[in-house]
Amino acid sequence: MAYRPKGPPLSKAEMRAHAEKAIAAATKPITKLPTKLVRQCGRCGESSAVMVEPGDPTPPFQCKHCDGPTRRTRKAPESPQD
Repeated sequence: MAYRPKGPPLSKAEMRAHAEKAIAAATKPITKLPTKLVRQCGRCGESSAVMVEPGDPTPPFQCKHCDGPTRRTRKAPESPQD
């Protein structure tokens, strides 16, 4: 990589004009993307992730393990009665 000497420092007004010129030259629009929130349950320690669109309020936390539907356990097959 070649060494490039620095020029004289710019004043605040020159830096501001340079920044405005760079922003005006930008051709790609700025888009906001969804945010992934990862939170951890205080009871069981299980992590939960949720996607939030820009501008939407943060949804209340809901643990998939603690607050989810209860799992049905399989009953053991009954032994044949003689």
